[in-house]
Amino acid sequence: MKNVILITMLSLVLGACASSDTAQVVDEAPIKYKDLSLKDQRDLVKEYWVVEKRQEPKYPLAAAKKGLSGCVDLIVGINQDGKTSGYKVKNSYPKGVFDNHAAASLKKWKWSATEGNIDRTPVLTSIQLDFMVSGAKNAKEAKSKCGWDYKV
Repeated sequence: MKNVILITMLSLVLGACASSDTAQVVDEAPIKYKDLSLKDQRDLVKEYWVVEKRQEPKYPLAAAKKGLSGCVDLIVGINQDGKTSGYKVKNSYPKGVFDNHAAASLKKWKWSATEGNIDRTPVLTSIQLDFMVSGAKNAKEAKSKCGWDYKV
C-alpha cells in the first residue's frame, strides 16, 4: 500500500513538473556572410569594416612560465552590428595553448562599417593573433609555424 501511495505521489510531482512549450519560435533567415576568410582575401575586409575597438589578448600565465610563443588563426564572423558573431580556430601553434585567450579577446572587438558598406554587409574574415615572449624556447619553430617575417 505504501508503494502505491509513493508511486501516486511521484506521478503527481512529475506530472506537475511537465510543462507545455508555449514559446513561439521566430523564423529568422540565416545571415548571409561575404566570405573573405582565405589568406589572400584578408585585406579585403577593410573595404567593408574597420576595427573600432580592439582588445589585446591576455598572455596565458602557463605559456609565459614555459617561455612559449605562438599564434592563433581564427575565422571570425562580423555581423551587421559590427560585432563578432562567431569564430572557429583555423590553426594554432602550439595547438590549444593560446586558443581560448585569442577567442576571448576577439569577442570584445567592435567594427565600424566603411562608407562603401552602406548595407552593413556581414563578412567572414581570417584574423591571426600572435603571442610572443622574449627569449621564447620555441622561437624558431613559432616563427616558421606562424609565418612571422620579423626577427624573433
